[in-house]
Amino acid sequence: MTPRTVILKTHLYMGLVAAIFLAILGLTGTIMAFEGDITHWLHPDLWFVTPGAHPLPENDLISIVQHRFPRARVAVVQFFRAKNLVQLMQLADGTTVYVNPYDGIVLGESEGPMNSDLVLGYIHQLHLRLVPVPRSAPQLAAVGKTVVNFAGLILALMVSTGLILWWRRKSTSVNWKASWFRISFDTHQAIGIYAAFFLLIASLTGVMIGFDFGERTYYGITRSSPPSRPQPSASVVVPGATPIMADQAIEIARQAMPNATVALLVRPLRAAGSYTVMMRMPEETSEAVHSSVTIDQYSGKVLNMRNYLTDSAGYRVIRFNRSIHTGDVLGWPTHIIVSLSSLLLVVMVATGLVIWWKKLAV
Repeated sequence: MTPRTVILKTHLYMGLVAAIFLAILGLTGTIMAFEGDITHWLHPDLWFVTPGAHPLPENDLISIVQHRFPRARVAVVQFFRAKNLVQLMQLADGTTVYVNPYDGIVLGESEGPMNSDLVLGYIHQLHLRLVPVPRSAPQLAAVGKTVVNFAGLILALMVSTGLILWWRRKSTSVNWKASWFRISFDTHQAIGIYAAFFLLIASLTGVMIGFDFGERTYYGITRSSPPSRPQPSASVVVPGATPIMADQAIEIARQAMPNATVALLVRPLRAAGSYTVMMRMPEETSEAVHSSVTIDQYSGKVLNMRNYLTDSAGYRVIRFNRSIHTGDVLGWPTHIIVSLSSLLLVVMVATGLVIWWKKLAV
C-alpha cells in the first residue's frame, strides 16, 4: 500500500465511524450559531424596539414595572448591547417582563422559559452531549460528551488528511453534467477545500472546550489560575437609612470600571442584601460576562470587584477560544461563517458516504 492509499483509507474509515456524530454536530451547530437571536426573531413584538436618543432612568423603568406587577419585586434587570432590544426584568416570583427602555412601555410578560428557548436548549445539549435532557440520563450524557469530543478530534484529522488527498487534483469546481457519483465526489472536494480552514478551527476550538486538558493547557501556558469565585458581601444595615437607588448603584459601578458597560443589575431584596452590577468589558465578545461590582445598598461603598482583564489570563484565553468556536468573536460575520461551515459539514458527510458506498461497491 502506498502512503496515499493509507491516508485515503484512514480518511474514509474515520469518516465512516464519525459520520452520524459529525452530521449531528453540523446540524446543531448551524442553528446554535444564531442561538442568541432565534428567540428574538420568533417573538419580535417582545424583543425589538425603536431606539431613542436616551433610555429612561433606571429608577423610572423599575417603578413602572413594579407598579404594573405589584405582586413581586424586581430582582434582576438585564441590559443588551444592541440598542434595538428591550430590557428584561426578572421578578422575584420568576416572571420575566419585557420593557421598552426608551418609553417605559411594557411589551409583555412570560413565566418560565418559552418553547423556543426549550427547543434551543435541547439542541444545545445535543451538540454537547448527544442527549437533549442530560439530567434525565446523566450516564448516557457523560458517554455522549466523550463521543462528541472524539468526533471533534476526528474532524481535525479528517480535514488534515483531506487536504493531502485534495492536493493531487486540486479540484475547486463541480461538473454538474457528470454522474451522481462524480457530482458527489467533486462537491466533496470543492466544498472541502473552501470549508477546510473554518472546519479545522471549529474542531480544534471544540476539542479544547470539550476535553478537560484544554483548560489545564491554557492555564499552564499563561501561568495563571482559574478566576476567583464571587464572594458574598452583605450590606451593613443602617436602621432608618434610605437605600440608594438603582441609578446610583449603576453610576458607582461605572465609576469603578469606566471602560465597561452594564450588562446585569441584581437588586437587594433583603435588608442585608447588596447590589451586584455585572459589567461587560470591551474585550468580552459574548453575552456572558465575568466582571462585577458589589455595592452596599446603604452607603454606596464598593464591597467587592471582579475584573475580567486582571482576574485570570487563562480564563480570558478560554473565553476567547469559546467565542471563536461559537462565532461570537466578530459578531454577525463570524456567526454566518460558523453557521454556513457547520451546514457544509453536513454536506461533506453526505457526499463522503456516497463516495464510501461507491468504493465499497467496487
